[in-house]
Amino acid sequence: MYLRGLREAQGETLRDAAQAVGRSVSALSRWERADSPIPPLVCGQLLHHYGVSRPHTGYLVKSLPSQHYVRDASQEQGDGQRAPFDHWIDVAGAQGMARHIAMMRMASEVIEYDVMVPAGLRTQAYREAVLDPAVCLRADEPVLGLPQWVHHMPWAPGQQRTVLLDETVLTRPVGGPQVMAHQLRHLAGLITADASGPGALDIRILPMSPVRFVHTVPWPAEVVLHGHRLTINCGIAPSYETGSGAARRISAGLRQALSCAHGREETHALLRHAADAMERRSNTA
Repeated sequence: MYLRGLREAQGETLRDAAQAVGRSVSALSRWERADSPIPPLVCGQLLHHYGVSRPHTGYLVKSLPSQHYVRDASQEQGDGQRAPFDHWIDVAGAQGMARHIAMMRMASEVIEYDVMVPAGLRTQAYREAVLDPAVCLRADEPVLGLPQWVHHMPWAPGQQRTVLLDETVLTRPVGGPQVMAHQLRHLAGLITADASGPGALDIRILPMSPVRFVHTVPWPAEVVLHGHRLTINCGIAPSYETGSGAARRISAGLRQALSCAHGREETHALLRHAADAMERRSNTA
C-alpha cells in the first residue's frame, strides 16, 4: 500500500517503477497487492527510488520478515499469543500516521470504534474543529504537514464500513452546539441515504455502559486490505496486529460491541434527538 502510494504520488506507472529497479511489472504489482513477499533488497531499492530517506528506508526494511518466513501456531508466545511478526508498531511519526490514514481509506472492509466522528463522515465545520492544530494530537486524514503521497490515496470503491460511535458523541459539542447539531443531522442523513443501498455504510451508537472491551483499546479497528485481515489501534503510534491471540480478542471485542449497539433506526432517532438538543443549546447561548 505504501509503495503504491509513493509511486502514484510521483505519477509513475508500474512499468516505470519496475524498470527503475530491474524487475517485472507483474512482480511489482504482486508486491503492491501483498500477493507475495517483497525481497528486502528490492524494497530498499524502491524506497530509495521514491526518495524515502535512508534512515526511514532502513527502518522499514529491517521490519520485514524474511521471504521464507512461515507463521506457525507453535511460535505464539506471551499473553498476546504472538508469533515474531504478528505485531508491528509504526513509530515513524508523520509517515506512520500517513500509512494509518491510507490503510483506513484503502481497506475493502472496515469495522471501527470511535469517540468522535471519523474521517469521511464529517461536515466541513466539524472537520475544521477536530483538526485544529491547536487541539489536534494527531490528524486522521490528510492535512498540511503530512507526507504528500497520502493526499493522493482515494477511498476504496464500495468499501464496506461499520462505524461504532461512542454515546458521548451525542452530547459533546465539538466546534460548538450549532456545528455539532449540523454534524449529527449529517450522520442521520447518511443513515437514511444508505437505507436503500447495499449496506456499504453502517453507523451505530454504542452505549457507554456497561464498559466493554473496545472501550479499553485506543481507537480499535479491523480492516481487510487486499484480502489480508488486520486489527489496528492508534495510541501513541499506529499498531497493527494479525494472526495473534491479541488480534482475535480485538476482532471479537468489536463484534461484541456491534451486537450491543443500537440498531439503525434507533441510532437514527438518537442522532436526530441529539441534534435537536444541540440546537436548543445554541439558541439558549
